[in-house]
Amino acid sequence: MKKIYSIVLLQCCTLAVYAQKIDSTSMLQSRLFVTDSAAYTFYNFAKNKSFFTATMPDGFNTLSIGHQLTKGRFMPYQESSKTNDTQFATEGKTTLSGVALWGSLAYHKIKEDSTRWAHQTRNNPTAPMYFGSGRNVNYERAIYQFNAMAQRNMMGNNLPLALGIDYRIGDHFSTNDPRAKLGDYQFNMQASLGYRLSKGLTLGLGARYGYGEEGTDVAYKNKQNENNTTQMDYITHIINGYGDPIPIEINRVFRNEQSRKGMDAYLTYESPRFGTLAWSGTYLQETQNFINRFPDKKNGQFYNDYDLTTYHFELVWKKKLDTYQLLLLANYDNLDGQDFSYAVMANNYLYNREQWGIKAVLSKAGKTSFNYVIELKKDGEERQDGLRGNLVAYNAIKPGLGFGFSKQLPGNQSFGVNVKGIFSKNIDDQFIVPVISQGTFTKTVIYHDYLYNTADYFSGSFQADYNFPSYKQIQTGIKLGLTYNEAIQFKRLDRELLAHPGNQRFSMSLSLNFYF
Repeated sequence: MKKIYSIVLLQCCTLAVYAQKIDSTSMLQSRLFVTDSAAYTFYNFAKNKSFFTATMPDGFNTLSIGHQLTKGRFMPYQESSKTNDTQFATEGKTTLSGVALWGSLAYHKIKEDSTRWAHQTRNNPTAPMYFGSGRNVNYERAIYQFNAMAQRNMMGNNLPLALGIDYRIGDHFSTNDPRAKLGDYQFNMQASLGYRLSKGLTLGLGARYGYGEEGTDVAYKNKQNENNTTQMDYITHIINGYGDPIPIEINRVFRNEQSRKGMDAYLTYESPRFGTLAWSGTYLQETQNFINRFPDKKNGQFYNDYDLTTYHFELVWKKKLDTYQLLLLANYDNLDGQDFSYAVMANNYLYNREQWGIKAVLSKAGKTSFNYVIELKKDGEERQDGLRGNLVAYNAIKPGLGFGFSKQLPGNQSFGVNVKGIFSKNIDDQFIVPVISQGTFTKTVIYHDYLYNTADYFSGSFQADYNFPSYKQIQTGIKLGLTYNEAIQFKRLDRELLAHPGNQRFSMSLSLNFYF
């Protein structure tokens, strides 16, 4: 099996290298392309949808090395209060012998401080089951992500055939007791076939298939901490559902086997007068099986089965308006999850997350280019635990405004600034948690996250970049980013709280970028 994965990785890397064939005449265009918010938003829409590979601009190749620091207590309880993320990423697009190729490679080295009640990969946040403990632990994570897509138009450009793969590997471990070691991999494939009905209209259908696995193993370096009844924060628990967990004293090892399949539908329409319209819809069904590595009478061989159903729709329209370019984007996402708990031989946990958004981007090219953004988003989530009678939900509306400019300087240099502001307003929520159910986990994680998710807050971001030609005229850029979130108002909760969200969260990033 490992040999197969190695071959897949080699193929991904090879395709990514081909997709990033350097063309010296496109270096400046690649950098200018990023400053055009309308064009770059359309590019991001096409990313990871193999049906749209040919619509992505040839000769756009980037490489980025950066670091991001995030800290503050205005966050979900199980997040890290301080995170350092060192990143490397590269991607590119080209066309060889009539085949459109796109590839990307990304690596993250992450260090987390003060993570509690969450021995998780953070790649599967809706999961009904995981291990956790009340003690602060520090995590280190290494994540590798490979993506590749190819598309060829056949039969007189009337039959576009596309393929895509992505592969993720994650290695995670905590550096103090309780010491968890987690590993994950995900492999996904997509294929699509389209037909051009008229000069500007093309329809397509696609299929998706994927599988993966997450493994968790919790142990102790200092054996005195393993069953430390005087310091209960050391005790490892099974969180199974959305309520207070139970301690697990031995055999703290399980794996989560995953499989998924689904289908896609696509539409594109383009004309000089109308502009470019693209739509995609995805239905995905995923099954997760939580398997006990050491079956016993108490827990048996299986902990949980978990089914996830995803609906994802996106619509984008782009049109040239004299010296301006207008882009409108709309999206809708719905994720439904339900488990089958072998402990009670019934469905216990229900999850739903619904999100939608609309965005308008207006870009003006020139010696000084300008970008204007207005958006409106809605975010909602609901978790239910039948055994404990818990139901916690929220809905928030998030309007936002953004503005940016990029000024061309002599010698192919440039300087740019982007600012954006978002206001999040809680519009609806539910809180049903019986008092009899309130143990330590409830008083910390559940109460804390209810207050966090229903808080009204402001988020502001600032980004500045300076670009200049370097070795062989490769465009090089230095980018600084700042983000600040501040809670304006929390709901009142008449319960005994062991933790309350902080008021602020801050993030700073610095990166070195190459466009070639």
